[in-house]
Amino acid sequence: MLISEAAARSGLTATALRYYETLGLVDCQRGPNGYRDYDERVLERLAFVDAAKQLELALPEIVELLQVVDDDSCTRVRETLMPMLQQRLHEVDLRLANLQLLRTRLVAATRQVAACPDSGSSCRSECVLLEEEQERSCAERTETVVTAR
Repeated sequence: MLISEAAARSGLTATALRYYETLGLVDCQRGPNGYRDYDERVLERLAFVDAAKQLELALPEIVELLQVVDDDSCTRVRETLMPMLQQRLHEVDLRLANLQLLRTRLVAATRQVAACPDSGSSCRSECVLLEEEQERSCAERTETVVTAR
């Protein structure tokens, strides 16, 4: 199939397919006219790449993984993929912890702002958002740095 059909069937752009080809994610034959000619297997390979990208694996990791898939056993694929997935899980856990910390801060800040009095005068000492947030932030940053190590 020509690149336009492969692009249409895969949902990717022709530019993305060319880029994937330069990375070694997909390959194709060249016709006498120089046009790229993809076989049906490219669609399965692109679906695999898409699934790996949804797990936020980097393209170089996907290239490495595809080389193992192409050349080795299921055991070797598992041995290659498992550390990648475990690393991604660790990164997601750290992101979730940071998001939970952000949520806690936002809830506290919302409560503080809601408690500010209605006043026509300048809002300085009534709303202590910055003072309390700075103290809490310093303590939480220290805790986060210790936890991340």
